[in-house]
Amino acid sequence: MKYQEDEEISVKELIQKARSLWVYFFQRRLFILLASFFGAALGFSIAWKSPSKYVSKITFVAEETKTIGGGLASLAGQFGLDLGGTSGGGVFSADNLPLFLKSEDLIRETLLTTYDSSGAITLADQYAVVYMYKKKWARNDEIGPISFFAYRDTILPRKEDSLLQVVIKSITKELTVVRPEKKASFLEVVIKTRDELLSKLFVDRLVSIGTERYVQSKIKIKAANVSLLQKRADSIGLLLNNTTYKAAESQQVLVDLNPALRTAPVASEISSREKIMLATIFAEVVKNLELAKFTLSQEIPVIQVVDSSFFPLKKEKESKLVWTISLGLLAGLMAIFYLLATRWWKLTMK
Repeated sequence: MKYQEDEEISVKELIQKARSLWVYFFQRRLFILLASFFGAALGFSIAWKSPSKYVSKITFVAEETKTIGGGLASLAGQFGLDLGGTSGGGVFSADNLPLFLKSEDLIRETLLTTYDSSGAITLADQYAVVYMYKKKWARNDEIGPISFFAYRDTILPRKEDSLLQVVIKSITKELTVVRPEKKASFLEVVIKTRDELLSKLFVDRLVSIGTERYVQSKIKIKAANVSLLQKRADSIGLLLNNTTYKAAESQQVLVDLNPALRTAPVASEISSREKIMLATIFAEVVKNLELAKFTLSQEIPVIQVVDSSFFPLKKEKESKLVWTISLGLLAGLMAIFYLLATRWWKLTMK
């Protein structure tokens, strides 16, 4: 019975405290409403003053590398050549393309391309102007006016390179490279900046430079093999031509020699044997050369752009309704917490 009485008392006290707390908040409702109003006004102001962003998007697909193995690779192996019939992973593999397109080196190369037809500024210069970096740098006595275009084709000095890294870090936050579906081979590259032309040029050139590097990396080994075989075929073909002329001359000499001389036909026989041997080697090299060319043609990946943005680009702006409600609620909650802290402090002091 005593336990039940204590329990009833604690519940009654809880109800009384909640009621008194409600009365306390109700008496100060004007303070809470004013805090919510100012928070909502601040949120509306932030959304209204926030600059618009232009969205540029490219969706493309990179065809997976084809492999040629088995008998063809074995045939090339007999000649001591590796035609690269098996495809490896590496940084330029299709699975790593999303990370590669967001690499600092690739973004740097893209930012140092020209912004307009005059070629007076780069994408990095325009980005620094739009985002007020150049204005901020110009007020700094240690930095002063900066132009990345002056170093577009050379190595940037230490100061300019450090400032370009600031631009790279900032624009990387606005760049997304994703697969719309995990099992699909489509890649979607999206950039959002405050400049419409900058958004369009940046994403187009980023994909163009990145896919070009990707293709070159996939065919590098195969192209080297084709070049090596072509050089061997040319050199052996030249030797075969010289040996053919030499064999013909040896046969001509036999006509005027004394038949009694037993060593006379030896030189002609050696020349003929060298000719046959070189002809056999030349045939094998040409066969492997054609095989390597076929392998190269099969290994060249195909980059197909499926979708891209056109002018005018899609414009995005912060939602006034979302910002107004969010900051209004946040300010109201902060006002309530402030009142709770004040009430607790007064009760503690008493």
